Amino acid sequence: MRILGRERDSTLDVRSKSSQVNGLRAEIWSRLAVEIEQGPPARRKKAHDLATMAISLLCEDIEAGTRTEWDERRIAAARTMGNGCAAAGWPLDEVLELLGRAGEETVAVLAATPGTAAGRLKALAETCNRFLRELLRGYQETTLAVASPRSAAHDDAVALLRGDAATDQGRFAPAYAVLAFRTVSASTVDESVFGEPGTGVLTALCEHGGYVLVPAGDEETGFARCAGLHAALPEKTWAGVSWQKTGRLPAGRAEALDVVTAALAARRPPGCYLLGDVLVEYAVLTQRPVADLLVAKIEPITRNEVLLETLRALLAADGNRSKAATALIIHRSTLDYRLQRIEQLTGYDPTSLRQLHILSTALTAHEATTTPPPPLPLEESD
Repeated sequence: MRILGRERDSTLDVRSKSSQVNGLRAEIWSRLAVEIEQGPPARRKKAHDLATMAISLLCEDIEAGTRTEWDERRIAAARTMGNGCAAAGWPLDEVLELLGRAGEETVAVLAATPGTAAGRLKALAETCNRFLRELLRGYQETTLAVASPRSAAHDDAVALLRGDAATDQGRFAPAYAVLAFRTVSASTVDESVFGEPGTGVLTALCEHGGYVLVPAGDEETGFARCAGLHAALPEKTWAGVSWQKTGRLPAGRAEALDVVTAALAARRPPGCYLLGDVLVEYAVLTQRPVADLLVAKIEPITRNEVLLETLRALLAADGNRSKAATALIIHRSTLDYRLQRIEQLTGYDPTSLRQLHILSTALTAHEATTTPPPPLPLEESD
């Protein structure tokens, strides 16, 4: 069983989110939280954002004690959320069902509040309806804008990466460099960044990154072209590159994904990486028994913030204890004591460069296991 490439089933931490609201908002949120957590994992974050914004807008009227006029800010907020739901492929009936529940629970909470006048309930119901109308308008605007079929280049990229394309008809280059990249934000990169149509570059983009297929006769040429495209991206990104013959592009996708995952887990700086750049991390993370063993070894350190910070500082200093002590603003003897504790807990001596490297790899395995990056699907349904 592989660690790399597996999707993240992130659950919503309701208690931490509830701490952000109070009073009526907390009561309304508590009524919606269970339903949100039971939704599809890929949409929980979007559902949380949608419910939070709905509650915030609706509660403005409650807290003001009167109906608040819908200014440009409120209209833009509702339409933008509608844009986001449509762009993410969230079915309209599910969006309206969640918002309808938010409105119903808001009215119910207010109705149960002693002294609430019927006029306030009517005004709140009108606000709910206005919110739904504005969000629906934003949803429909986006649907109309993206209703046209995806480009043939996108479809070709998806088919090649899945191994579904006929590669013997001369339509495609003999080989490609597969670039799998991850962004900091969840926004989708504009495909125009990767050049004008007709250059032979194919893209399949999604939230948090995507894939770029770059025609190349050899690995060196492919990596150079990928590095140039990576440098043109509008934000900090991590990318993995794998050069493959066209018939082996699914394997190239898997390798490129594993490379970028290893680079992230190893806390490498944003950049473009080949398998050779993260070979040790890749080898460990693709062998589950080895990764599990290393995770178990490093676990006592990951539970101790002081020792974890100390180990990371030593790694950043390439094993130079004087530099690490300076970075931590501690005395050298204090550093040495902490390093002794690390050795006692793990069985590996961090003052030995060879054993420090083992500890570094163990931290990478722990990072990949406990905080895997979000998936990079070829399609929304993947």
